[in-house]
Amino acid sequence: MANPLALLRRVDYTRIRRILVMQTGSIDAALGVAAKLHADFPGARIDGVVRDDDVVRIGPEVFAHVTPVRWEDRLGILRALRAERYDVIAVVLSRSGSRAFRLLPYLLRTRNFFLFNENFDYFPLKWSRLPSLAQHVSGQASVGALVRWAVERVVVTPLAALFLLLTTARIELRALRRRRRRRAAHARSG
Repeated sequence: MANPLALLRRVDYTRIRRILVMQTGSIDAALGVAAKLHADFPGARIDGVVRDDDVVRIGPEVFAHVTPVRWEDRLGILRALRAERYDVIAVVLSRSGSRAFRLLPYLLRTRNFFLFNENFDYFPLKWSRLPSLAQHVSGQASVGALVRWAVERVVVTPLAALFLLLTTARIELRALRRRRRRRAAHARSG
């Protein structure tokens, strides 16, 4: 997970050398963010993580390195990206795009997050801007909504999946026992 101190530290814009742009919305938004970052940080290396379907829309000058991601590959890509040390991870605050990839940027190691709006204006994510992050991931602009969203994803969803798995296993075991009893009764009578 990202260093929580990133929410408290001041951003040193002069030391930004490596930036990762995460496609959390449309590919056009990711390309706009990359263009804005190239203009604001001309000496920085800018990498990109984009949906597998959108790789064909990226020109060779946009990113130094492109990581295409599919839903099935997200954990492997997460491991690979965590090994990198980016100074900034840029995220587009958008209601469109895959909700599954919205949490991915915050699981990576970085010193800073830049949150972009649809006009390509951006600000660093700091503790005073948590409602903006909450709006991005949960759809509601409150820290309470952010906490509820995180608890749901980290606790409730896995527990619900475990409950469903155990319930299904119980049903299958009961059916197996019934079939065995029927076979045994049929073998005794026959």
